Amino acid sequence: MADAALDCLHEEVRALVEDRGWELTPIQKASAVELVAGADRILVAPTGSGKTEAAVLPLASRALAEGWTGLSILYITPLRALNRDIDRRLKTLLEPLGMSVGLRHGDTTQKERTRQSKNPPNLLVTTPETTQIMLLGSRLRQHLAGVRAVVLDEVHDLAASERGSQLLVGLERISALEGAGEP
Repeated sequence: MADAALDCLHEEVRALVEDRGWELTPIQKASAVELVAGADRILVAPTGSGKTEAAVLPLASRALAEGWTGLSILYITPLRALNRDIDRRLKTLLEPLGMSVGLRHGDTTQKERTRQSKNPPNLLVTTPETTQIMLLGSRLRQHLAGVRAVVLDEVHDLAASERGSQLLVGLERISALEGAGEP
């Protein structure tokens, strides 16, 4: 199973894992093949077990293999503090692969928001509320139409709340953008 999980990753991702001397964790081994193939999955594992990498390594593999460009991956978490941590970790992970990572939430400066709307990162870390706000801007809406994958982190904190309902509406709107042929 471990060989299949590592073998399914794009050669650049596999080289990154091997160069850093990482050993795939059980959740990473269990999810890699299906996520690389494009399956939707809920990943459940203890804190510190590598769930973030279990989701992102296969998505990075797909992005590289399929030539994804622009804003392709949306990474949504309920907390700004978690967003900052995820942003830092994913920059370390993805920038060596030539993939850009950005952070957008209520504290993001106007200068950075403008830069992101003109030249969005490949992966954007954000909150449910900011996702809704991004749908209001025509340029950002066009970028969101190109999203190929969404990661919902700590979704259990959102599921049974108004924020969870807001998130579902936002995801439906993003899905409709693609279906409507938005550029």
